[in-house]
Amino acid sequence: MDSPAGQLQRAREWARTRLGDGYAQDLIDQDTLDERLEAVERATTVAEIDALTADLRPVESTALVPAAAALAVPAAGSRLRVLFSSIDRTGAWHVPARTHVRVVFGDATLDLRQAVLPGGPIELDIHLVFGNLEVIIPPGWQLDNDCGAILGSVEQLSGPPPPGGSRQVLRLRGRVIFSSLTIHERLPGENAGGARKRRKRELKALAERSARALPAGDD
Repeated sequence: MDSPAGQLQRAREWARTRLGDGYAQDLIDQDTLDERLEAVERATTVAEIDALTADLRPVESTALVPAAAALAVPAAGSRLRVLFSSIDRTGAWHVPARTHVRVVFGDATLDLRQAVLPGGPIELDIHLVFGNLEVIIPPGWQLDNDCGAILGSVEQLSGPPPPGGSRQVLRLRGRVIFSSLTIHERLPGENAGGARKRRKRELKALAERSARALPAGDD
């Protein structure tokens, strides 16, 4: 027989899944999702957890795979939805000035290194629930990252900023819930290992330049 702690844990897992599915189907909005996920973690009984999803339809696992292909297609040009699926945007794809990115139980990659840019700042409104999003940019971009995380992670992998000059601006806003957002800085054609080695070389060169710029001490 399951222990009370085990029953509570399974109830939390099921509630998270049901809430994520309800959000993906627009049955609840972002604020309601956040409030209920937090309440699920605070709940001390299975009955409390069940009450938080009583108004939502159960997740029907047999419908996930057929629905995924249709929901992984961006809508209306500036909206990108990924539900129980994965999607990649690479190469010379056209980037809108503002894109709403919603990933629920899925994975998405937005590679901006060779993309056709709008000629001004790029804004990504991000909402991740049990998903992963990778954003890949070329070196030298200016990042304005204001994404919050609830039991998730937001990671930025970039080297030192280049000296002076105007830079492409990328603004990220939104929430990462039980999810992962990673922003990579890579040259076109560069993989993760090559990017790490390049950043180390750049940091070493920056340290050497800084050391040479210091005034010489008295003998």
